[in-house]
Amino acid sequence: MKAPQKSRCPRCIKGFVNHTNSGEYPSCIACGYEDYSYVMPKRERPRNALLGGLASKLRYIGFSPQLEDLILEVQVKRDPLKSGVVTVPTCPWDGKDIQAAPLSGKKNKSDRTYRCSKRHRISLLSGITGDWRGWM
Repeated sequence: MKAPQKSRCPRCIKGFVNHTNSGEYPSCIACGYEDYSYVMPKRERPRNALLGGLASKLRYIGFSPQLEDLILEVQVKRDPLKSGVVTVPTCPWDGKDIQAAPLSGKKNKSDRTYRCSKRHRISLLSGITGDWRGWM
């Protein structure tokens, strides 16, 4: 259903009922009347069988000022070899998926290191609760 056109307010008759924000009901600026008979349209999202297509964009949180503008996209995908899901980041330089690199040294167990085919290496850093904080 489309948003109602600008019409006279049924309460004060002086103002107009206008629909300015898509997440709110049409209202009159003069008296505050809201038209609750208006049915807000539902936003349709494409559905993915795997966690609804969970994806995130992470900022660089390292020490290099040249990399501050690079944003990394991280997706959750089904692992073909195991029965479960894996985190798959895309390379911030060429946009291709990155494979997990083996852990070496004493690192935080929740942090993960990845390497792409062009030998770009990144680390995803996570917080105490397990959510991703950024990349290095």
